[in-house]
Amino acid sequence: MAGKRLVLVILTILVTLSFWIPISSVHAQSETPVPALILLASNNEQQLAQAQALIKAGGGHTRHKLPHQALIAQVSPGDIHMLAALPGVADVFTQVVDPSSVESYGPNARHIVGVWNSLVAPQATPLDVSLMATGHPDDPDDALTAPDLPSAKGTTLLATSASSSITPGYYQTSEYLAGTVAVGVVLVESDGSGDDSTEDWTTSEKQKVFDEIVAGLDWWAEMEPRANLSFVYDDHFSNPLPTSVEPISRPYYDQRYWIADAMSELGYGASSYFTQVRDYNNNLRATHQTDWAFTIFVVDSSADSDNRFSNKYFAYAYLGGPFMVMTYGNNGYGISNMDAVTAHEVGHIFHALDQYYSAYQPCTRRAGYLDVENQNSLYGDCTSDEPSIMRGGTYPYRADAIDSYAAGQVGWRDSDGDDILDPLDTDLPISIASVAVEGDRVTVSGATEIIPYPSPSRTSVTINTLTGVQYRFDGGDWQQAAADDGSFDETSESYHFTASPPPGLRTLEVVALDSAGNISDIGATETISILDPVDGGLNTELGLLSGAPSGQAAIINGVAYHLQGATITGVEYRIDGGPWQSVDAQDGAFDSDYEFFTLSTDWLEAGTYMIEARASDSEGNTEVNFASQEFTVAYTVFLPVVLDNL
Repeated sequence: MAGKRLVLVILTILVTLSFWIPISSVHAQSETPVPALILLASNNEQQLAQAQALIKAGGGHTRHKLPHQALIAQVSPGDIHMLAALPGVADVFTQVVDPSSVESYGPNARHIVGVWNSLVAPQATPLDVSLMATGHPDDPDDALTAPDLPSAKGTTLLATSASSSITPGYYQTSEYLAGTVAVGVVLVESDGSGDDSTEDWTTSEKQKVFDEIVAGLDWWAEMEPRANLSFVYDDHFSNPLPTSVEPISRPYYDQRYWIADAMSELGYGASSYFTQVRDYNNNLRATHQTDWAFTIFVVDSSADSDNRFSNKYFAYAYLGGPFMVMTYGNNGYGISNMDAVTAHEVGHIFHALDQYYSAYQPCTRRAGYLDVENQNSLYGDCTSDEPSIMRGGTYPYRADAIDSYAAGQVGWRDSDGDDILDPLDTDLPISIASVAVEGDRVTVSGATEIIPYPSPSRTSVTINTLTGVQYRFDGGDWQQAAADDGSFDETSESYHFTASPPPGLRTLEVVALDSAGNISDIGATETISILDPVDGGLNTELGLLSGAPSGQAAIINGVAYHLQGATITGVEYRIDGGPWQSVDAQDGAFDSDYEFFTLSTDWLEAGTYMIEARASDSEGNTEVNFASQEFTVAYTVFLPVVLDNL
């Protein structure tokens, strides 16, 4: 086959002159976390906390904490053996567990294993077409408004007596779906003292309820990893709380009787049952040190014909809390679909609106911390039409479907694309209060705080905490400052540090960091003069090296200055300890206290060199502690490239 050969020869010699910078080693990426159950031999909060800390240190994340005996977490495979070796850990499981194998660890262990098995090996639920979004057109709006919220001028006002605080207050127990959440799981049992008792919880029913609730909450954690959701449970399902009424035989609003009975049994005696539940939620939040808390009440309906209250409600929640209610059968959903019902109602707890037609929620209604419209509603001509958990039915749950509007209403929006959800995307202003220089030691103090992401319609709050303050001089490596109170763990902190940077005119930068991964957008800066113990204010610095185009000289930039105002009268340099040679001032004359200079090195052969430079001043001083820097001259040759054109 005939052809033509085109030979293109390019020979270019490029002189690249730069400071020598060692190449850091490349660290292997951590292993992908896997689901694991960490089971203790007995209840021990301290041992459970040790396991959580190890999981976090290894890049994992705890999703469910079952006080005080087990964790269900995403764990780095390499940490599994270390977790198993921790004090008090009975075993670490990554597969289905035989419940009989854990009986020696107490009665709670079987409950824990039941929950774990339902997550790692869920039983398939046949698709019921009647439970699609269009299969329940007459269901009422199940998102209610709590009647006890303080209000001002018709607008819900969630500020409390501690309104100046930026952390969530008494009424703010579920502002956005991120962080740690305490969940009270409360089953009620009629005792026959008022209404006839027609329902009785069985052991298997109680276990199934808890399995389904955990699965429904795990769905949310799986849907948005950036929310870092972690749930801790307060168990009032193993031993249901007594009530004098039979809840399922009454209308839903008779909850005021059986909820009050249950909360009174737990020791909450406020006159309003809403206040009782809010007191309980806030106690859960304080006890478990979580960001949020809410309560799930479940009413037995095993013997009821339609699994509804007498006025046709079967599952509902209050927007923003404090609680949600489900029946055991939830209309036609059945206990095997309680996970889907749970997920839908939890959306309401964190302010997501209904989207099915019979809820009559218009497209333009706004909700949530971010004040997001309801533009995926089936009621009206909305801009979006997507499957979503807030449309009801089982399909969106099984399909992991949530639209952007519902996601925004629970706080899942990342406006600036930095992988930090908006409600967690806080500002961290920081200031430098004082700088003291003594010899070559610099002592700095200051303060920083968190400014919450602003809510357009609600009181702005944050669940973030400060995790550190870092500082550096002249763009060098970041160093850790110390908190004045011993640890960075609040929304405002004072800090201090002492450092010994090189003598000269130094630029200090200070930034703050928080638990969501935010760093101060604008750090605090300060220019600091540090006198040399030998040379006083006389200093020479070698700046960045610059490479000019081929055929022109490559140069080194430098500066000589005097911190005490004396005039720079000259600069000399030498290479590899050779003779000192004069260099010209960039502006043509050394006649001020701050002078730039340049040095051509195009005459050097390829290799690595040490350059040193020193300045002299008008008082007859010549630097003793002069500047030095290693640099490399590299000649790169591009060999001929041969191209075939056949």
